[in-house]
Amino acid sequence: MTGDRSGEIIPAGIAPSKVSSTQNTFERIHRGTALILAIDTVILILIMSTIINIQINAGASALTQYIVIIPAIAGGLIWTGYRRQNEWAYWPGAVIIGLAAVFFAILTFNDILLFIQGSMGSLIMALLLGWATLGSIRRVRYHFHPGYRAAYFSEVDTSSLDIELEEGEMFAACSSCLAVLAIRPNMLSVDDRCPHCNNKLVSKQTAAKYEEE
Repeated sequence: MTGDRSGEIIPAGIAPSKVSSTQNTFERIHRGTALILAIDTVILILIMSTIINIQINAGASALTQYIVIIPAIAGGLIWTGYRRQNEWAYWPGAVIIGLAAVFFAILTFNDILLFIQGSMGSLIMALLLGWATLGSIRRVRYHFHPGYRAAYFSEVDTSSLDIELEEGEMFAACSSCLAVLAIRPNMLSVDDRCPHCNNKLVSKQTAAKYEEE
């Protein structure tokens, strides 16, 4: 790695080929996360509506059905605020996506049990819900990434998140924090550390293995 390029990081999960000069990495990730937030909000509202309808059928007051209006309005406001990068919507948006991930995980586990019991169709649902669970968890993790957080709150120039690789460089994710770094593979050593989490980029075992080869 040359100069201070070892400190350049971009949020993990975006293919380098998709980073363009007209639309930086943060904008792409934020737009995608806002879309996931909208979908997860709708799904949570539908789940709440289903639970309320079950309670009404079990004898609860019909007025109970109007309770869902409150979280629906709140979800809409949070999504709007998040899409506009309002500070107050940052963590509420992450919480909604996290709640959706929990529901997806529960449903995935339930479908796995049904598959074990002989329901072949449940396997497809388990795979789809499992994928949705992992996708939502990944979106929540973005909120703990200093680069994403700083760009959301406009603490840095988002154009600085676009990285042009120099000759001999490649993108690689830190195994500890998943920050994506521009590195020169043939120049890495066991002493190199991630500029974000300060953990070693190359383990002693890996370094010893390649020294032998």
